[in-house]
Amino acid sequence: MNILIDCGLDTSYFLEFPPRDIIGSKAQQHASVSVEVSSNISDHSDHTSSSNDAILENKENDKKRRKLDHLIDSTGDGSGGAGGGVRRRGQFLVETPEFSSIDWNIIDFIFITNYNHMLALPYITEYTNFKGKIYATEPTVLFGRQMMKELVHFFGDSVLKSRTHSQPGSTNIFTGVTADWNVARSLYSIADIQSCIDKVRPVRFGEHLNLYELEVTAYSSGYCLGSANWMIDCGGEKISIVSSSSTVQNIHPLPFDETVLNNADVIILSDLRDKDGARFETILIEIGNCVANTLKNKGNVLFPCTMNGIIFDIIGFLSQHLRAVGLRGIPFYAVSPIAEESLKYSNICGEWMCTERQQKMYLPDNPMHHQDMIEQSLLYYASRADSSLQEKYQEPCVVFAGHPSLRSGAAINFIRKWGNNSNNSIIFTESEYDCEEAMSAFEGLQIKPIYLPIDIRLTINEVTNILREKKPQHVLIPQKIIKESGNIRPNLPNSLITLYECLDIVNISINSQFVRTVMTENLASNIELVNLGKDSLIASLNGTFNIHNTKTSLTSAENQLNQQRYVCGEFDVSKLINELTEQMNR
Repeated sequence: MNILIDCGLDTSYFLEFPPRDIIGSKAQQHASVSVEVSSNISDHSDHTSSSNDAILENKENDKKRRKLDHLIDSTGDGSGGAGGGVRRRGQFLVETPEFSSIDWNIIDFIFITNYNHMLALPYITEYTNFKGKIYATEPTVLFGRQMMKELVHFFGDSVLKSRTHSQPGSTNIFTGVTADWNVARSLYSIADIQSCIDKVRPVRFGEHLNLYELEVTAYSSGYCLGSANWMIDCGGEKISIVSSSSTVQNIHPLPFDETVLNNADVIILSDLRDKDGARFETILIEIGNCVANTLKNKGNVLFPCTMNGIIFDIIGFLSQHLRAVGLRGIPFYAVSPIAEESLKYSNICGEWMCTERQQKMYLPDNPMHHQDMIEQSLLYYASRADSSLQEKYQEPCVVFAGHPSLRSGAAINFIRKWGNNSNNSIIFTESEYDCEEAMSAFEGLQIKPIYLPIDIRLTINEVTNILREKKPQHVLIPQKIIKESGNIRPNLPNSLITLYECLDIVNISINSQFVRTVMTENLASNIELVNLGKDSLIASLNGTFNIHNTKTSLTSAENQLNQQRYVCGEFDVSKLINELTEQMNR
């Protein structure tokens, strides 16, 4: 069996580009702006920046286009970044995992741990020879689809109506754009997303998947709605896959389930936090105080974010905190192409939430506080900052808008609206994007930037404290998290510790001594157990062992052994084997 765990995207490349409306607007591109445009990249300034019109136009093109293209000339120098003073112009790019060394014909299964780690999946399902099966929980599938659609709305080829560098007939979408950007890709299409999602099979926590000789089970990781860790049981030997996980209390997802670690022979860790930080509760209080102080000064607050995950807890906390400090009736606005769908769907994910919120569904009550706010006209949602929002808009207010990179989305509209007033604040809570680099695309702003990143993932210290009692045989840990295994060996004295890096090949020794099989009802009904004392039972068994498509079974045999003859106590092993061999040859 060949298995792939997760396939995420690195969207930090977005910071190499100017904000989207600078790319899309001809007037703005030729005006004096705060970013410098590289002269060796083709000019696409005659294209509109209207996302909805372009996406509708591209629906027909999506049906025909099955190959991705290069979006930057190969003659580019590969330079970029805020520090160099140069920003790229053209199609936004993302970084996929290194796929070039994978033979997709031999991958049997893909298991997804959470929606953040499936954003590269359309590249696999739509542009490779992968024919295997994909498994993820239902919230992972639905939130993953939302995030993919938001990325396409913000950064897809709706920015450019045509692909001037397309290469008809090219099938290798994983060829690098430049030597420095050897894994940079243009985004997939809306049609690719739907086709990809249709191939994913939803599973529940605790559901046992019998996949040939494997039994695979998903357990809650506590990180977000539907986030999962996976237990793979291969013939009695157990491998645990632990990705983004959290033990933070009093948040909305179902808590971390340690069952995934029980009796595990091998534990593979990934996506850990590299260092300890402030407690989640402490950061929440600090965010609440910053928001309250801004509103008291008649200012407005902007949260650049993606409308899912921990942002649900932030919205609920802020609503209660503002009421507690006497700021009642402050309107909240969620502005994103996925805002409505995300807010509504999260409120009906009861079985994927913590016990306290599950119980609210039976009262009946809204498990998510933001749904109460919507019903009380304290939280409004809109797909973009346009006239539909203007009817309900009033200040001072709190706005949650995409994208956290500040390179596209309604967040740019609010920055330009509020940027020249020092009473306003912009609060960054997502740790993926550097606050200063995100703000570097805008010059001379008076708005107050506040960096309060929230990262609830487990740290290496938290993981090793949990594993100390589990005593696994072998633990694999990302090299970038710790410098050397000796740092954690005192906490895991009985485990073999292996540090791995990207593209490392790690041999895991699994010596399966048993094979899982199924006994027919007819054979089982004829078994007579004999009590040997000391809670020991023994029985003779005569049947046929069948193997078909790697699945095994035991069925009844015609010749029955004497049911009164038993082998117990000390005996000669060689003699027993010889007698069994003679019995089989009759």
